[in-house]
Amino acid sequence: MFSEAYKRYVLGALTLVYALNYLDRGLMLLLLQPIKDDLHLSDTQLGLLTGLAFGLFYATLGLPMARWADRGNRPTITALAIAVWGATVMSCVLVANFVQLVLARVAAAVGEAGCMPTTYSLLGDYFPAPAERTRAMSIYWLASPLAALTSFIFGGWLNDHYGWRTAFLVMGLPALPVALLVKTTISEPRTPALIPAAAKQLPTLSDVLATLWRERSCRHLGIVIVLLFTMWQGLGPWFAAFMIRSHGMGTTALGVWLGLIFGIGGIGGTLLGGFVASRRFAGDERAQMRFSAVMTALLVPCIVVFLFVPGKEPALIALVPLIVVGNVFLGPAFALLQRLVADEMRATTLSVVMLFANLIGMGVGPQLVGTLSDLLRASLGSNSLRVAMLSMSLAALWAALEFRKIGETIREDLAATGARSSASSPA
Repeated sequence: MFSEAYKRYVLGALTLVYALNYLDRGLMLLLLQPIKDDLHLSDTQLGLLTGLAFGLFYATLGLPMARWADRGNRPTITALAIAVWGATVMSCVLVANFVQLVLARVAAAVGEAGCMPTTYSLLGDYFPAPAERTRAMSIYWLASPLAALTSFIFGGWLNDHYGWRTAFLVMGLPALPVALLVKTTISEPRTPALIPAAAKQLPTLSDVLATLWRERSCRHLGIVIVLLFTMWQGLGPWFAAFMIRSHGMGTTALGVWLGLIFGIGGIGGTLLGGFVASRRFAGDERAQMRFSAVMTALLVPCIVVFLFVPGKEPALIALVPLIVVGNVFLGPAFALLQRLVADEMRATTLSVVMLFANLIGMGVGPQLVGTLSDLLRASLGSNSLRVAMLSMSLAALWAALEFRKIGETIREDLAATGARSSASSPA
């Protein structure tokens, strides 16, 4: 239906949309300390700002946006969402206090909520075969490290020269031309005649929830995603703050280092996961999940080294394997999630899983680390953030066990999903 060149273009464009979607998050991770100093905030307030204030709206709005994506014109929805995101991120230039910043983050969440379900669902239609879908998902998830590379390096420089408000303004500007590009150049694979039919066949939310709970692999995969997103979203806002507090780094130098580490390390880990799943263990989903289990368990010793090694250079070097290992699961896990459900519930399934991942991850993760750091400060002093971050990393051990459980049931569940799809297809 579509040429290989056009499919690669669509993959690149949707990856760009998702990368823009992450830019403001990278800025928040890097600039928490300057924002705290400027607006005189506590760690608990920073946890609220990066957690519940953003995550509650992002997660809950994702579900109705996903239902819309499963029945509507997805390029149009994507273009609208990324335009709203850009306009609200640029509004941070007007922020003068904590309440205004919370409102700006809530507004940004509205735009971001419409990007992931629609782009994720579109890729499933453009890349239907299992191996090519896994490779496409691995490339799609490069958005996160690419956004980190851009936001950390460029954002750190903008903050030092023009202030954190200007950094948000500049980062939001590209969203408007990208929205126009998506709207005018990306085709909806569902023809206009099929969109009303898709709406009629759309499974109910209870059907999606029942599928996620009934199928063992779906259930364990959902738990894995929630756990790892909670861990990373809990730790993410504090890496820069930890390096500034514990190792005395400035935002320009730190932005370059974190941009390179999160960017290149994230790209390397994501591509490694995609390569192993689609090449080394192609067609062997059990081996893919066992490999993901081992990589996930390695996160705990990696973060122990990062947090406790003396000196800023060794700490930065120790951060590299942590970021590489932490990104390995993305391509295999999200490609597998698409294969475990029917096509017509793809976006809604992702949104339901991400609803829990973001409500718990964004809502609880950063808040828990920030509050624990404040509570421990009286007894541990400057080490309070270090211990709080270490406590959060233990979620990786639980996630590794869940990956092992998926490996035990995945073959049977994929066969059952395939049988149901064949039975429901028209003759």
